[in-house]
Amino acid sequence: MTLESVYYIGQTVAVVVIVLTLFAILYQGWQTNRIARSDMTRASWIETGQTHYSLVDSPEKADFMQRALFGEAALTEAEKLRFGNLMGLAIGTHEGAHMLLQRGLIEHAAYRRSEGITRLYMQSPRVRKWWRTRREYSYDPKFRALIDKVADECEAARPIESKPQETRS
Repeated sequence: MTLESVYYIGQTVAVVVIVLTLFAILYQGWQTNRIARSDMTRASWIETGQTHYSLVDSPEKADFMQRALFGEAALTEAEKLRFGNLMGLAIGTHEGAHMLLQRGLIEHAAYRRSEGITRLYMQSPRVRKWWRTRREYSYDPKFRALIDKVADECEAARPIESKPQETRS
């Protein structure tokens, strides 16, 4: 075997090692992406659950949300401020999940959870009214179109009926 043959064999081995190394790095990147996506999905589920639970985690909060979402009585100025901020938080959580989904960083199931909760909120005429007045403020255009569609679907659906109050004799 000549020195030139040994040189060519060495070059061939080096190329094979480089190609295998590149495949190993690609595989490691794929695994890291899957782990990150799993972590983001878990974090999104936890955040969504905690955020929405925090809106009703006491009798006072639950009563306020019931009145704000489905009551017919006008809200005070302080209650309007509170309601607007709570809806901003709730819809903002959904927008965060939407952005993560667009980037492929969370699973569809985590996103659907946020979307489902938003659909529940949009059943409220007061939430739809809030959305129409706030939609232009810092929401991503694609997300805005998505929520507009949800709001339109809820608007077209049968309205939620209030229970008539019983009269006492």
